[in-house]
Amino acid sequence: EDGGTSTFTIKLNMAPTSTVSIPVYVSDSTEALLTSGSSSNVDNLTLTFTSSDWSTPQTITVTGQGPDEDYDTLYNVILMPAISSDTNFNGVNPQDLSFVNTESANYNVLYSAGSYDGNLTSRSNADSLCNSAKPSGTSQGYAFASFSSTEEIVDLPNTQNINTNLNIKSSSGKLIAENWSDLLDGSIYMSFQSAGVALDGWWSFSNNDGSLQSSNCSGGTSTSGNGRIGGGHNSDSKWINHSNQSCSNTKYLVCIAKP
Repeated sequence: EDGGTSTFTIKLNMAPTSTVSIPVYVSDSTEALLTSGSSSNVDNLTLTFTSSDWSTPQTITVTGQGPDEDYDTLYNVILMPAISSDTNFNGVNPQDLSFVNTESANYNVLYSAGSYDGNLTSRSNADSLCNSAKPSGTSQGYAFASFSSTEEIVDLPNTQNINTNLNIKSSSGKLIAENWSDLLDGSIYMSFQSAGVALDGWWSFSNNDGSLQSSNCSGGTSTSGNGRIGGGHNSDSKWINHSNQSCSNTKYLVCIAKP
């Protein structure tokens, strides 16, 4: 979106005996516009080939439009059947091309920093573990767990200056939520297992809304008692508030990184 471009080229496979015209359209002009030759940022244009320039590639630039409220939107650039007096070309239908318009190159990333028991020592130590394991291209990683009434998941936008308007994706780019509000509304776009974040349970110490749960391994500092985990297989409210586990068990430490 917002000006990102991709290009492709078209040429004929042999010389025509008369002019060949190929109309080109974009299926959704709110997502992209086309530029080629004298046509700039239009929703349709026509390429023309003659017996003298048939083998010279003509370039079409596809420019993403936006930003808007959608994300990862599929659209097509449609190459219509050729028009020509040359029967070798007239009516021949070139292959259409598919594109995906992504919301932004910047997004927050959820990922795992490994498996640990419930004694994470402190938020600062858990943050250090997360920062050491942050994906390439991100700036800072933080533990995605609640440790105290002032160190909750729900507090992260304020305490760590996380942009709440950005998509939240896995390190492989799979969409988990469109924005921070959608992340904590009781469901997510796909499970952590599907996104490749955590294959099984992970320490959240949190209620559905990202606030501190009473079962929290003494604020993530003990292997005694129980701690709340999120479900790696769930995309409903159990994704963050699944069940209690013994703090001596080993579960994933999930982290969030800023772009």
